[in-house]
Amino acid sequence: MDGSEFDKVVTSAPTPEECIAWFGALLARESKTDIEIVGGSAVEIYLSSSNYVSQDIDLVGRGDRIRSVLRKWGFRQVKGRSHRVYWFKPAVGLVDVVGAGDRSGLKPHRVETPHGPVLVSAVEPLIIGRLTRAHREDSQELYLQAVELAKRGSLDWEYLETMASFEGVAALLSKLRKAAKG
Repeated sequence: MDGSEFDKVVTSAPTPEECIAWFGALLARESKTDIEIVGGSAVEIYLSSSNYVSQDIDLVGRGDRIRSVLRKWGFRQVKGRSHRVYWFKPAVGLVDVVGAGDRSGLKPHRVETPHGPVLVSAVEPLIIGRLTRAHREDSQELYLQAVELAKRGSLDWEYLETMASFEGVAALLSKLRKAAKG
């Protein structure tokens, strides 16, 4: 698949969150490696772009293979804050290859797209990320995003409690647990 074909496919996605998932699936297929959408991009897929829009697409996977495909599709490198390198193409926006793999130890969720599967971060690390930011930024909006993520059900509460304690947000997790049941 060349860059113009890629542009045509991703710009035909009906919603921004499907665009992210399609991008991940196309990248996984073309790079012949697993791609996992993480961070705010995963939150956007779970909650929909009507509730949250990420500023970039965060992903983990084999960087060497990913970078090769991004170059082939016409993405260019740009430096962000703190000299962090992102990949950019107008059809998708900023892409941040954040590492070789997710370190949560939790199994990602497999999302099927018309272009193949893509992995999306487990919900628990996203909940902890939202709670940590909600606490740090005193943000009700981020807390409510964590609640909505928690309402997806079937959570690893042991993981959540351990990480919330580590991050100093155990009280907020307790509040979230009650809110998610209601």
